[in-house]
Amino acid sequence: MDPKVWSELPEHLMDNILAWLPLPSFLRVRSVCKKWNSLVQSPSFLQLCAEVPAHAPFFLMYADLFQQRYAAYDPSLNKWHLLPLSCFLSGPSLSQFVVLAAAGGLLCLGGTSGSVPQGRNGYAVDPMTKADRNLYVSNPITKIRRKLPPMLRMQNPYIVGMVIDSAKKSYKILVAQEGEHLKLQVYDSISNSWELTDSLRRRVALVVGTAYMHGILYCLTFGPGIGVSTYHVDAGCWQDLRARMPLCLTCPQLFENRGCLMMVGGIEEFGSIKSIHIWRLDEAEREWVEVLRMPDNLLHELSSGPPGGHFLFVAHGDHICFTYYRAKEMLMCNLYRNSWWWLPRCTLDDYLDARSVLGFSVEPRLDAAV
Repeated sequence: MDPKVWSELPEHLMDNILAWLPLPSFLRVRSVCKKWNSLVQSPSFLQLCAEVPAHAPFFLMYADLFQQRYAAYDPSLNKWHLLPLSCFLSGPSLSQFVVLAAAGGLLCLGGTSGSVPQGRNGYAVDPMTKADRNLYVSNPITKIRRKLPPMLRMQNPYIVGMVIDSAKKSYKILVAQEGEHLKLQVYDSISNSWELTDSLRRRVALVVGTAYMHGILYCLTFGPGIGVSTYHVDAGCWQDLRARMPLCLTCPQLFENRGCLMMVGGIEEFGSIKSIHIWRLDEAEREWVEVLRMPDNLLHELSSGPPGGHFLFVAHGDHICFTYYRAKEMLMCNLYRNSWWWLPRCTLDDYLDARSVLGFSVEPRLDAAV
C-alpha cells in the first residue's frame, strides 16, 4: 500500500476503519502512536464503536484458587484465553477482588480492604459477605473503572446482578438479601446511588439464569414449585409471569435469544437427569415450547462424571455452553445452526478442586461506559 495515500486519508475515515477492526487487531495497533492509543478516550470514536456490530462474546468460565487467573473461551477462534486479574481491574491490591457479574461489556468486581478472604480448606469466600466490601465496575478493554458508593445496610447480601440500558448508556446493579422474602437494593449509574425497592414474598434465584429484555429482568422463582417472576427495572416492582412449566424440571436457567425469552434445563427421573432441553416461551399460550434437545449420546458423555452433580448453562446470543459438576469436558451449542461441539481442554488447572466455575458471558466493547 502506498504510504502517501494513507498519510493523506481524512481523519474521520481513518477513525471509521479503526472502529471496524476486530478488537484484538485494534488493541495491537494502539501501540503505533499516541493518537491511536488515546482513541479509547475520544467520545466521537467511541460513538463510532457503538455503531459497529458487537464482537463475539467470551465465556468467562473458570477462576483459579485465589482468583488471580481466569479462563475465557472464545467461540470465534475455538480457543481458551488465560487472563490475569489485571486484565479486568488495574491498580494496587489486585489480589483482593473477584468477578461477581458481567453485562454489556462491563464487569462488576467485589472485594475487601484486607487480604484475600479465605474460607475453610483455603478456598476464597464471597467478598459480598464482608463488612468492608467494595464494589467496582470496570471495562476490561479500556481498563477504566468506577468505585461504587457503599451499599445500604443489608443482612447477608448474596448476589450481584447487572443490567445495561444501551439507549441511556447506563447500568444498574441489583443486590439481594438472603432470606425467604426477596429484598432488593439497586445501584443506578446515572444517580450514582443505591435505593431499596419493592420486595417479593418468595425465594428468587437471581444468581442463576436471569434474562433481561426490554427493561424487564426475568427471574426463576422457587417455592412452592418453579416459576418465573419479572422485575421492572425502572419502576422497581415485581410481577408473576403465569406460564406452565415443564414437568420434572431441574437446573433451569433463563436467557434471551433474538428477542424471545428462552429456558434451558434438564428433565429429571428417579434422581438423575434423563434429558436436556431448550424451550421458548409462547407468550400467547403462556407455555414453554421445545425448540431443541441435546442428543442423548452427548448428554451421556457430558454427565459421566461423579454422581449427584448438577449442570451449569451459560448462554449468550445463539451460543449455549454446557458443563457438568466437576467435569473436565465442556460442550457448546449454536442454537441457530443446531450444531454441537466439544470445547478444547482448558489448561487453567487440571486439579478440579483448585478452580471455581464462574459462568459469565462477556461482550468486549470499547464503548461500554463505566
